[in-house]
Amino acid sequence: MGRKQRLVTWAVRFNQHAFVQILRETLIMLFPVALVGSIVWIIGDNLLAPNGFLANILRVRQWLPQRQFFRALFGDATTITVGWLASYAAFVSAIMTTRRYRSGNLIAGVCAMISYVLIFYHTIRGSQAVELRYFSVGWLIIGISVGYLVGMLFVKWGYPFTLSDVHGGSQRLLARILKNLRPFTLVLSGAFILHMLYAVWRVFNLDTITTQALSSAIGRHSNYLLNITLSLFNTLAVWLGFAEPLNLTSSAYGNEIRSNLIYALTHSSFAVPYPFTPSALYNGFANFGGTGVTLALVIGILWVGRNRNQQTVAKLSVFPAIFNNGLPILFGSCVFLNPIYLVPFVLLPIINMLIASVFIFIHALPPIVYPVPTGTPGILVPFIGTGGDWRALLLSILLVIIDIIAYIPFIKLALAVEEQLAGEGDKQNESIK
Repeated sequence: MGRKQRLVTWAVRFNQHAFVQILRETLIMLFPVALVGSIVWIIGDNLLAPNGFLANILRVRQWLPQRQFFRALFGDATTITVGWLASYAAFVSAIMTTRRYRSGNLIAGVCAMISYVLIFYHTIRGSQAVELRYFSVGWLIIGISVGYLVGMLFVKWGYPFTLSDVHGGSQRLLARILKNLRPFTLVLSGAFILHMLYAVWRVFNLDTITTQALSSAIGRHSNYLLNITLSLFNTLAVWLGFAEPLNLTSSAYGNEIRSNLIYALTHSSFAVPYPFTPSALYNGFANFGGTGVTLALVIGILWVGRNRNQQTVAKLSVFPAIFNNGLPILFGSCVFLNPIYLVPFVLLPIINMLIASVFIFIHALPPIVYPVPTGTPGILVPFIGTGGDWRALLLSILLVIIDIIAYIPFIKLALAVEEQLAGEGDKQNESIK
């Protein structure tokens, strides 16, 4: 058996683990939500935002006086789609878990979603507003984990409840509900205990202290090794299904970003005091199409993909990827926790940053210091951020080409894994019949 086949066999076995299968099925089920939510987000925060790239290109402010009204509407739609993805993931994951063990239970899904919301539903201090950060796609893996645990509890203590039971009459329906009342109550009681523990954590401001300690650890003067390490950690966290740490890259070193801009406006941009801030390097050269340079992944699948469904997913993901939203392809191609995509997804952004750093260090390219409109296509960020330097645009194009070529062998491996998984799935279905 060759090295390639051994890798495919190992990846197939990894994907056959119960939790990984549940995760993959949940991602596929939620692909429409990720796709629609991403498009809605682009419209609201790009086309209708005051600093949006499309808003400035199309001069939306001049021909749409009700822009803020429509932006609020699209903002609501964004919150209800991608803003609540983690809670939806808990619902789907629980149902898929019970279904896997031939004990399909819709009540488990409802219980998992309520439990997840109960655990993380906390009002912001001093107001009635709710912190929504815990419900977004950034906490996807937590939502799936909660759903998986709740599903397993219902498999052990619950009673099957499917759509067919709904048509069995009210008395049969009530009987099935009562049989699931025990696990339902136990799970919600556990969720309420976690809710109280997290409330105590917040009462003593431990969450704020933790955030401040982390910010102070990274918020010093630029440390190139720390910047690269932070970017590596962020990308790895996204591959694991936990995108929350990405917020650090956009907020860290705010003083240095302002110092660079002031210096560039009065002096040569090549001599800015902090040429390697993580925000500039990561957002400028490691974010083509979103985290993990997913634009290259989309193009690679369109180039060498053989599966019609994967081709369709890639085509639908092109528009969001152009504007740095890689959620659709991450869901549709099951990139989260996919061992085949780990190396390119995590390392290619770092390689892009290292290559760009070399060009900046030898003064072949000015650092990114100027503000860039929200939603600017990743390939144009270095060009605009350097004040229109054509060398930055050429480097962006070169890096995307390198990324596409680097992704292709992994895409082929992933397709081979999918084909083998599909073949074994068909065998299992036949054996069940």
